[in-house]
Amino acid sequence: MLERFRAPSLRTFGVAVTTLLFSGGLAALPAVADESDIVSSTTQAMQPALEIATDQFIVGLREDNAGAQAAETAGNAVSQAATKLGVLATNLRESATGGHIVKLDEALPADEAEVFLDALRSDPAVEYAEPDAIMQTAADPNDGLYSLQWDLWEDFAGLRAPGAWEYNRGQGVVVAVVDTGITSHFELDGNVLPGYDMISSSQAARDGDGRDADPTDEGDWISANQCYWGSPQGVSSWHGTHVAGTVAAIGGNGKGVTGVAPEAKILPLRALGACGGYTSDIADSIVWAAGGVVSGAPINPNPARVINLSLGGISPCSASYQNAINFAYNSGAAVVVAAGNSNRPAADSSPANCQNVITVAASGRNGARAPYSNYGSAVDVTAPGGDISFDVRNGILSTSNFGATTREDPAYEFMQGTSMAAPHVAGVAALWFSELGGMTNPESLERRLKATSRPLPGGCPAGCGSGLVDAAAALDIYLPSWVIPLPVLFTDEDGTLGDSFTIPEVTGVEYLVGGNAVAAGTYPGTGTVTVAARALKKYVLAEGAVSEWAHEFKATPFVVTPAPVTFTDVDGTKDDTYTIPATEGVEYLVGGNVVAAGTYPGSGTVTITARAMTDYVLAEGTVTEWSQLFKTTPAPVVFADLPVGAQFFDEISWLAAQGISTGWTEADGSKSFRPVQAVNRDAMAAFMYRLAGSPAFNAPAVSPFADITPSTQFYKEITWLASQGISTGWVEANGSKTFRPVQPVNRDAMAAFMYRFAGKPAFVDSQVFVDVPPGAQFHAEISWLSGAGISTGWTAADGSKTFQPLVPVNRDAMAAFMYRYHQKYMNN
Repeated sequence: MLERFRAPSLRTFGVAVTTLLFSGGLAALPAVADESDIVSSTTQAMQPALEIATDQFIVGLREDNAGAQAAETAGNAVSQAATKLGVLATNLRESATGGHIVKLDEALPADEAEVFLDALRSDPAVEYAEPDAIMQTAADPNDGLYSLQWDLWEDFAGLRAPGAWEYNRGQGVVVAVVDTGITSHFELDGNVLPGYDMISSSQAARDGDGRDADPTDEGDWISANQCYWGSPQGVSSWHGTHVAGTVAAIGGNGKGVTGVAPEAKILPLRALGACGGYTSDIADSIVWAAGGVVSGAPINPNPARVINLSLGGISPCSASYQNAINFAYNSGAAVVVAAGNSNRPAADSSPANCQNVITVAASGRNGARAPYSNYGSAVDVTAPGGDISFDVRNGILSTSNFGATTREDPAYEFMQGTSMAAPHVAGVAALWFSELGGMTNPESLERRLKATSRPLPGGCPAGCGSGLVDAAAALDIYLPSWVIPLPVLFTDEDGTLGDSFTIPEVTGVEYLVGGNAVAAGTYPGTGTVTVAARALKKYVLAEGAVSEWAHEFKATPFVVTPAPVTFTDVDGTKDDTYTIPATEGVEYLVGGNVVAAGTYPGSGTVTITARAMTDYVLAEGTVTEWSQLFKTTPAPVVFADLPVGAQFFDEISWLAAQGISTGWTEADGSKSFRPVQAVNRDAMAAFMYRLAGSPAFNAPAVSPFADITPSTQFYKEITWLASQGISTGWVEANGSKTFRPVQPVNRDAMAAFMYRFAGKPAFVDSQVFVDVPPGAQFHAEISWLSGAGISTGWTAADGSKTFQPLVPVNRDAMAAFMYRYHQKYMNN
């Protein structure tokens, strides 16, 4: 292999626009001269480790045990087998092939594992049971320069990436690198997606135009005084290529280096050129990377889950930055930012001082804060950024280019800076999202990184956030068992010896009386007894589980006062109801029949009476009858934020009159509709359910989606929507299904919902909108929506029509869509 070295000069940008947060090494590592010098690599086969204890097993059930009760059946079989060995077992998840992954609280050697497996196989419900064998690579990554990447593998001051690679290597995750662009490099090309050049200045872009679809780095060399008077001459940095390599250089190919997430995809955004880049270009890059609309640019077909910003300037966080970052954050993308290289508080550096970002300081190979790194309260975590003050090999080695000005052959280079630290964290973020998919979000990622970081071994008195990021610890995700406490049973025989309460026995749950744990059993009851339940270690209570029970034992019959019945009269709409309360010792009757507590439809005249139950008497003079005549004429609904003549005024008024939406009651008593607020997926489910006439539907006891439960707002409406085939949600990387209830509904998804709601009617497909070409997602449904007159889109100055499919649907437009649909298909 021919060896060559690149020797860039060190430089610092001091201009008002955003600059790169790095400095180059005094020497670069050799690159391959041409492809003929590259030695073909051998795939690193995964082989089962011999005689290695394992704490995970896979259990398959017979076909007649499949379905909703499968997890419970598997749990029972595993619990019985685990009891024989005195270990605790947790049912982690169901694999894509139908096996249940079971984790024990300790690893079993081969002989004990066989005992456990025999016990499982003896259960008639079990089809097969096998160890979830621990697989090991034959060696560390075989990349030729991996031994120089101390920042990845060193236990003392490195990222500890090899431990994280036991879980995944970033598969299925897109990481946007907003930087100087990217150059062709055999370590990157296979992982690079089509990006975009957001540099609006053709002079700074050096490619003959402004923004375009080619994010290639044209070089950011500068001549003396080019950026400002006194600015020095400098060579091209190839900064974006170096950052991209740290994130996702291809690993295991026998060539050069590996990235933190070598199987993630890089989305290159070119926003920095000679002398840096404008905030507006960077902000647009953030929005585009997260899937947002940027004028003049096509929609990004590969929205990023992670956005790396190895850049910054000394200024407060601008509104442009914060708005762009908020959009990305709310779209589910984590924004990772370099803290800055000024050896000053990171709170002075933007966008490191913005909200909803993960701000990263830099550390050296000595385990201390790098001398150039910013510090302080704005820092969230720290990662290796290198320090080449005394030895270039203590910098961060990654992909680069030999060109001093314009591009030449691919190369490798040592650099230092918080620019190098940030992509380490972006890579760990990619591993995290690859592992958990839609079950996590940027907030959870930040909490996990902070919770698993370790103190800097070399110290950081000035403040380095929660510490040095530990990739292996961050990916070591322990999933506790969910438990539901059984209820406490009270037996009240009015002051006799039969008064008692019984505490059940439940694995993973302990019950407390007066703050003291009480064993399962039956105890005498007197006075008021309150029993609470809490989860034991390695267990958590299921969401919505009842965890407290109280009872007042009667010595003589109790005197009770019935709580009043509540009537809601909305003038002849479907919201006319009456609510019968739950009052101990009291039963309520309608038409002489006992009616359970709850809310019921109201119409005509409704009369409810109350009477005492056995062992109770009504208090003297208490009210025992309530009556209401429900009005039948709807009253006009007036929204304070919707004046007469406003866009879609009639459609919104119709929506309210139908009871599909009644808006919000504000603090001053006025009602508002919030017409330009985006509609989330859960609210859209509720609107469609009501548009359908609120049909009778029994929501399933077990949620079909991993991110909603029976206690989730609009659970009934969401599961109805799914049962009708109107929305099936998403299948995540781990095989689970999610609905994403608080995600805004885009216009293209709204078209699909309404087309399915209509029963998928036949229609003539046509090309109507220039931004919805044939083959685009939901092209047919959008064509139907247009043909039905439900949406006409927008007409541009040149006469072309656009639909803007990825723009969220506002509430006023949703009212118009539903009104037009009703008029065409439901108004008989």
